[in-house]
Amino acid sequence: MTTTPQIRSLEEAIFADRLAVVAMALFAVYLISVLAFILPPKLLDPLWQLSSIKIAVEAAPIPLLGLALLHLAAYLYPANLRLQRRRDALARLAILASLGFLLIVPLQGHVVWTSYLRSNSVASQQQASATERGNAVRQAITQATSTEDLQKRLLALQRPDLRITLDPERFPAIPLPQLKRQLLSRVDQAEGQFKARVAPIDPATGERITRESLRVMISSMAFAIAFATLAQRKNSIVPFLVEVPDLLGRLWASLRPRRAGTGQARPGMPFQKSASKREEEFFESLAPPEKEEPPAH
Repeated sequence: MTTTPQIRSLEEAIFADRLAVVAMALFAVYLISVLAFILPPKLLDPLWQLSSIKIAVEAAPIPLLGLALLHLAAYLYPANLRLQRRRDALARLAILASLGFLLIVPLQGHVVWTSYLRSNSVASQQQASATERGNAVRQAITQATSTEDLQKRLLALQRPDLRITLDPERFPAIPLPQLKRQLLSRVDQAEGQFKARVAPIDPATGERITRESLRVMISSMAFAIAFATLAQRKNSIVPFLVEVPDLLGRLWASLRPRRAGTGQARPGMPFQKSASKREEEFFESLAPPEKEEPPAH
């Protein structure tokens, strides 16, 4: 059975519509998944920052696949203008997605490094405090002259970071030297347990965190390139990734200062304008106005 061009065109249109619906569903799944995980925002919490970056990167294949399907649908059914406009709009949004994944790379490194330093600093302070408290308790035990004096000294030194279990009813039944030895042993035990709980990050844990961070950073860089490949500026026919070198060159040229000793700027470089004006014009070039269609006759 042969298929006529009309039937073939209808099948392509139906298939393109199916791909477009699947693409929009993937976008919705990604948006709902990420928002459900990161809300409510805790911008100053390093753990929230790391978990938000991780979920955004790990789920990134979902919108990437959706954008690829939308490109394919628009390619298969170019007569559907609504589908073409939707593809163009999401392709422009993909520029922001590409830049966002690119910014994740330094952000991930900064958050991990500052969290590592803060964790070790807090652990060192807590261990130093426990050592100081333990020495104070040892001094109180050794300086006590009676069981009553020992009990008063220890009760005055009880703290959450170094709490010693006391049984005052047994104090009179135990000779003072033996009681001191038992309490000193308990001090050493309590101090060791507390320091074990607040110990700095060990090398094995640090290596695991570093590997995980590198995985996230490399994946984020790969997704930035992938989204830039599927991204497209307004009125442009080439992917945003292809235009990046040229755009960076234009930005660098617009920001370069005038040559010393010359009375005028080089052609094509509006140095007479302020730096803010030049930057504004550059970023406006990322989305130039639509071309006016010729009037219908």
